[in-house]
Amino acid sequence: MSLSTPSAPCSPATPICASPFNAIACHEAGYLVYNLRSGQLHKLNTTASLLLEFCSTPRTPHDVEAWLQLIPGCDLAGWQQWLAQALTEQLLVTTTSETAPAVSEFSKTAQKLRDNGEIRAACICQEHVVTLQPQRAANWLALGELAHILGRRDQARQAYTEYLKLRPDNAEAAHILVALQDQAPPARAPDDCIRQLYSRFSGFYEKNMCEDLEYQGPSRLNEILEEALADTGNLDILELGCGTGLAAGYLRPRANRLTGIDLSQEMLDQAAKTGHYDQLQMAEITAFLGAGADLYHLIVACDTFIYFGDLSQVLVPAAARLHSHGWMVFTCELGEGDSFKLTDSGRYTHSEKHVRTVAASSGFAVAGLREGFLRKEYGEPVTGLMVALHKLN
Repeated sequence: MSLSTPSAPCSPATPICASPFNAIACHEAGYLVYNLRSGQLHKLNTTASLLLEFCSTPRTPHDVEAWLQLIPGCDLAGWQQWLAQALTEQLLVTTTSETAPAVSEFSKTAQKLRDNGEIRAACICQEHVVTLQPQRAANWLALGELAHILGRRDQARQAYTEYLKLRPDNAEAAHILVALQDQAPPARAPDDCIRQLYSRFSGFYEKNMCEDLEYQGPSRLNEILEEALADTGNLDILELGCGTGLAAGYLRPRANRLTGIDLSQEMLDQAAKTGHYDQLQMAEITAFLGAGADLYHLIVACDTFIYFGDLSQVLVPAAARLHSHGWMVFTCELGEGDSFKLTDSGRYTHSEKHVRTVAASSGFAVAGLREGFLRKEYGEPVTGLMVALHKLN
């Protein structure tokens, strides 16, 4: 059957071409196309994707038929129907009917799709954006984040690498790239990474964590505190990585004096608004623990050790800053195996065995340890360890 018969999708004299509103990418699921005009995501086989590429410049139906006839065993009638459908669904257009959208339209659509949870379609649009505008660093960062969410490590690694060529001062992206490259992890997340992350995050931290991610770290921390300390009060308490002060409401009733430290001044400014702290100080945890002389009855860390590898670098100096028979209570993300691991998220996980081994070598007895839900990440639950340690002397 000729593609120029009356049942063909357009007049024999009317050229057709791939819609400039198409964003196409090759993924593990096959060739995927997202069309901005229709708002539809399509999966194509190899021939269909090559046909769209062939029609990247205007082609007459006769040209298309001649191209298809080069394919052994091609079903011309079937492809005629596909062409008609492709025109209806706006994957193909007549050459006079469309003008190319601006790159910003694809970028805005990618962000909208991401906000709506349509991550695969968003990634396809963002891939198209970096193809059209590779010199813009933000395009690569957005692609890296989307690929990261989808678990496409190779694509995310490449995108972050290209981004850092243009913006080498982004410590957050550099830390994520280390995780994606499976290199030997640093002892802890770099200070600049933490500062940059929470400087950007501070204004919407509580909404994002408590509403979007259903964060329960502070309440889980309080549960293990109640088990270990019952109603013990009048304590000098140090909170490591206090953030905006989400845990302070649970700590204040037990406190004679409550001190919070954090690397981010923006987060400390938010913590000050709670009115729960007697002192707030911007400091790196291990430096603070190693340099001071004040002793505490209780040291706590809620969702803070996700930025540390081997926990001995914190527990050993923390023990030195506790009164005799003092307490160390914290949460961490639960990991597999016998040790700790830097995950693709840029956070460290810790196994129960690692916690117990380091606690013993740091002069603590494990008074309480339980697993529980901490928060969600990309819609999936994150399991944490809630730990109470009692100093042996």
